Amino acid sequence: MINKIFNCISIHNGGGIIYLLMMHSKLDKKGNLIFLDERARHLIKPFINAKIKFYKKNLFRNFYILRERLICYLEFRNNLKNSNEKECIQEFYLNGIPPLFRFPVKSNRVFVLFQNKNLFSIFNFFSRKLFFQLNFFTYHFLHSFLINLFLKNTDTIIVQTNSMKKIISTAKPNNKIIIRDSFWKNIDLNFFQESILGKVNNLDLDLIEKIRLVSNDNILFFYPASFYPHKNHKVLFKSFIKLSSNSLNNIKLVVTVDPSSVPNEYRQNDKIIFIGNQSIDTVHKIYIFSDFLIFPSINESLGLPLIEASLYNLKIIASNLDYVYDVCNPMYTFNPYSEEDIYQKILKAIKSTI
Repeated sequence: MINKIFNCISIHNGGGIIYLLMMHSKLDKKGNLIFLDERARHLIKPFINAKIKFYKKNLFRNFYILRERLICYLEFRNNLKNSNEKECIQEFYLNGIPPLFRFPVKSNRVFVLFQNKNLFSIFNFFSRKLFFQLNFFTYHFLHSFLINLFLKNTDTIIVQTNSMKKIISTAKPNNKIIIRDSFWKNIDLNFFQESILGKVNNLDLDLIEKIRLVSNDNILFFYPASFYPHKNHKVLFKSFIKLSSNSLNNIKLVVTVDPSSVPNEYRQNDKIIFIGNQSIDTVHKIYIFSDFLIFPSINESLGLPLIEASLYNLKIIASNLDYVYDVCNPMYTFNPYSEEDIYQKILKAIKSTI
């Protein structure tokens, strides 16, 4: 019988998948049903030991999930009549959107994980420039509206760090807020090996060999992140352009960004290597060849690469923001809005290797 439901329908890569696997590894595996984006199929190994329903991204998948939830509820209610009323059905919403309704049984418990402070309130925007981008505003406004409308259907809000709890608390929700940091604090390389890594067909062997050769003759900075505005790539790129103008050689920045998505002025910089979106397996291989993780993001709830890089004993230079100090001890920090400050900290990092 299903007694735990994980709604992860908008999760298909990166930290969301890792957090799902971390959470699932710590919970009782019995009776788990997971709704997941079809694009995540290749990331989940069969031994996750749960019933998984994959859905393609379309307008109708939420109706299919609604049907599945109703079936689970009816089965669970029937079981309660025939067994122990102390049994509980738990629902975990890992994409930040609460359920539109909750099961009308006392033993139903609903948990919502918040990973993006800007989805919780439209007033928490971290950049006025981003606020006035129509697509950014529309996305966050709609999500904020849905969250605040249906948050009453939630018992408990889950956050991953103390700083995130402080941010959510300022909105004064009626829900209980708990920090579930044991999942990521207890993570180690064995977890990645058992849950995700080791699938040879997910490795780009040619790329890995290219990065290995580059690392032999260069100081390598690595920034594994999607090209979203809050990831702050452009300020980082400008800092490396400044390194070029100062004739500093043997320095490379590797970013998991498709070169076609960035302005030509950055693509032409020989210090920046654009490798596009890569599998978790390939990213972990690149950690091994890197000298520094550089992390200029201006908005994170956790910053999983900071944790991963720490496992590889990689030196970290990152934004001087709370989320960084929550999860690691950086070698240097910088003002993420300041091209000059990032540049100076890169110079310090380079000198430390000489």
